[in-house]
Amino acid sequence: MDFIKYEKKYWDDGSINIVGIDEAGRGPLAGPVVAASVVLKPYEIIEGIKDSKKLTPKKREELYLEIYKKAVSVGVGIVNEDVIDDINVLKATFLGMKKSLGNLDVKPDRVLIDGPYSNITIYPTDYIVNGDNISQTIAAASIIAKVTRDNIMKQYDKLFPKYKFINHKGYGTKFHIEQLKESKSTPIHRRSFKIVKNNMPTYDFYLSKKDGFKKLAHELVGVKYIKNNFRINDQNIEGDDIVTNFCLIDNKKNYKFVKILDSKTKDIVKKDIDNSLDSYISENNIKNNYTIDVISVKFIKGKKPIIKLIEWKLYLK
Repeated sequence: MDFIKYEKKYWDDGSINIVGIDEAGRGPLAGPVVAASVVLKPYEIIEGIKDSKKLTPKKREELYLEIYKKAVSVGVGIVNEDVIDDINVLKATFLGMKKSLGNLDVKPDRVLIDGPYSNITIYPTDYIVNGDNISQTIAAASIIAKVTRDNIMKQYDKLFPKYKFINHKGYGTKFHIEQLKESKSTPIHRRSFKIVKNNMPTYDFYLSKKDGFKKLAHELVGVKYIKNNFRINDQNIEGDDIVTNFCLIDNKKNYKFVKILDSKTKDIVKKDIDNSLDSYISENNIKNNYTIDVISVKFIKGKKPIIKLIEWKLYLK
């Protein structure tokens, strides 16, 4: 089978930037839907590329790096669970595809999309059913979308270890559904699923748990930073009577520490947190510049939690 026959038709006619688009994550009970747009060099074959579902995790990750290295451009669009619940997963998928197109560095000449979709792009478009099996560019997009989403779910696994998102990536496995019933849903679950809606935690649920709201605050803040492209390097860092909630790393390998205030630490100042981290920073050889965020989280029954970044000037002596 000619894996670039669709692309070749347009390359032969003089079109250069042929975009393949695919998505991952329409079916899970938790987490985002992710779409990817990929432009490859004309006529170049990347060995091993095929539908991401037919590859091992290790092979997907290897190809993910190779695609990024060799592609003319890669764009990713992420649509989180709150938007999915508001507009439905199909519209969220379309939105993710549009976002991924908008994040390309080049202007598309032709777009190839996996599936019988319509009205997604203003560019000339072919909608190809089973496209990730017959188009290299679409298959490359499927790999980027799948690995990107898997990496996000691995981060959520650190926040919600009971759910073992690292294993099922949010899909409705027997274990996942059992955990939902036992521990209730998390902030990243999709409420539009009946099984999730029927297992939503209440204010009184958290009130009945030891440190229930403290743990929820930690989870909510962690989710917020993951959605802003931070990775969790460490959690609950102890030092000099102060526990710093997170050590995070962004895509440029810059470090950020996050402290969530509670009743015991409401009068804390920046210098106290900074000093408490001295040993950790030294032991972990953190030489890059780092920043510290102080967050307050307020819970009021019947209302959404209020999460605020506290300005440092309020804490400087």
